[in-house]
This record gives sequence, structure tokens and C-alpha cells, in this order.
Amino acid sequence: MPAETATLAIDVGATRTRTALVRQGAIVDRTELPTSDLVGRAGLANGLVGEARRLLSGASPDNRSVAAVGVSLAAGVDQTGNVVQERDFGIRAGAGLSQALSTAFEVPVAVNNDANLAALAEHELGAARGHDNAAVITLGSNIGLGLIVGGQVHRGAHGMAGEVGLLLLPSESIGEQVDGRRPVDAGRFGSVESAAPEGYAWIEELVGGRALATAASTPRAASAQAQDNTTEPEHPRILTREAFANPALRPLGERAVEGWALIIATLGALLDVEIVVLTGSVAADAAHLLNTLRRRVAELVAIPPEVVLGTLGPDAELLGADLFARAALERAADRYARAGLSAQSTGERR
Repeated sequence: MPAETATLAIDVGATRTRTALVRQGAIVDRTELPTSDLVGRAGLANGLVGEARRLLSGASPDNRSVAAVGVSLAAGVDQTGNVVQERDFGIRAGAGLSQALSTAFEVPVAVNNDANLAALAEHELGAARGHDNAAVITLGSNIGLGLIVGGQVHRGAHGMAGEVGLLLLPSESIGEQVDGRRPVDAGRFGSVESAAPEGYAWIEELVGGRALATAASTPRAASAQAQDNTTEPEHPRILTREAFANPALRPLGERAVEGWALIIATLGALLDVEIVVLTGSVAADAAHLLNTLRRRVAELVAIPPEVVLGTLGPDAELLGADLFARAALERAADRYARAGLSAQSTGERR
């Protein structure tokens, strides 16, 4: 696939969805809106098609035709692009999403987990370049992980490798279960509503961005948060340097560092990765805590990996989706070349 050919890159997160046109490795146009605005009776499929068409209709003439679509999802995705982990913000299990996009645009559609694509981008273009064994942790509303093992993205047997946000921490139930969730006490990590198995909480329910923002809404922390003019009402930025300077919010930063250090130390002990790259909006806000995090990791694991911030910023997933879409189109072109056909003649590219 020529580098000058545009691709459509889509990144679906629990909170926000971004759509971009990527040409020669650079984003040339984009849209962003709440994921909830795209959800309909069929989940996200129709909303994503409509948003992609809106982006293309407003693009320059050179970018109104795309050769492939790459989709980054905050969900487990198998090797064939089927969603294996339905999510409660509109991502349905199965192939419905990729089929809807393929039907709408008549080009190859490549779907993968968002953290896997962030890892692909950081490995090819960013902070993990040159490292054959790396971990990219996405810190946003939830917590994700993309693994590079032997220079390749490792997806696991069912596409679920790297669901680090689902690591279990012992927790005591302190109330009755309602709608699949029950209040638990996780000790140093606080009290939350958990959907994890009895006796546990998932670590992203404790130190993910959404969990920390919820904890900040307690009366004492909320009062402090109201004094911080950097706070956004919809998504409180409670880990910025300015917010962390407030004594009422500081314990949440300490909780976050402890939980993230536990994740990184576990990766070091199990996989002996060379480098851990932190990316996502919460990681960017918490950049001033990086040295504290490194010190805590060194206390928890014998051979600590290097811990750095990603260099691609919030666009890592979109750039990874572009790389993945281009690779999928090249595989299709190779397959048709062996059969004496071209991708153009099959209708997979226009």
C-alpha cells in the first residue's frame, strides 16, 4: 500500500471516540465526541459508520477515498477481528462492527484491542522502538496493556492477552450486590463498587482514571477539586501537578502510584520486559509522578524495567490503527497476487 494513500483510523474508548484520516503516517483530519453519542440499538456500528462518513465528507478531495480502515477498541478482539469481550458502552461481541464498516466503505477493515495498537505504534514509531520485549500500559478511564514479545505484538490464544486492568486484588464485601456490583473494601486502595468475583476487586476499579475520578467526588476531595481551575467537570483531572499539590487529593495520587507500581512489578516478574511505556490521558496528567513510580517499582521487583512516558501522546491508538490497517491491506494484496488477482479487482480497495 503506497504511503501516500489515506487510511481511516478509529479509536473507541469507554468515554471518547476519535476518528481520523491518516496519510503518510500523519493525521490530516479528525473528529472526537463522547462514545455514548454514537450508541444506538445496534451498538456502536451504525454510529461509527455515520461519523466516519461525516469526516470523509468534510475532508479535502485527496483524502475522501480510503484504502483501508483500522479500528482500535477498548475490548478483547481475536485474531480474526471478532470482538470476544462485549463492553457496556456499546461494543457488541462478534463481527458486527467490522462487517458494518466493511459494507459501508468496501475496503479491508482491521480491528484490534486499543492497547495492542498503542503498543504497535510505540514499538514502531515511539518510546519502545528498538526494544524486542516491551509493555505499553494505557492509563485512561480504565487500564489496558499491549505486549511486545520477541518484537511482535502478543495477543494470546483468544485475543485477551494484556487485560491487566482485570488483575484481582483481595477485597472484603461490605454490602449487598445490586445490578452485578457490590461495595467492597480494598484496604489501602479504598472502597469501591466492584463487579469482580466475590472476595476480589479488579485493579482498574481501584486505580483506573474513572475510579480515581469517582473517589475524588467524595465530599472532602470534591471540595478540594472545586478549588482547582484545571478540573474539567465531565472528566476531573485529579492527578495534574496542580491538583496533586492539594492535600485532599494527594492520597489519590499515592493510591494510583501504588497500584500502577504493582502492575509494573508483576509484569517485570512474569515477563522480564525491558521497558514499560505509559500512555493515555491519565499518564500524561501524572507525568510529574514518574520518578516516584520508578522508585516504588524498584522496591517491588528485583530487576525493574525501565519506565517511561510514551512519545506519541494521545494519538498512539490512532497511529497504531493506521499501521494495522496498512498491514492488513498489504496482506490482502499479497494474497490476491498469489491468486493472480489484485485488491482493486476484488472490490476490497477503491
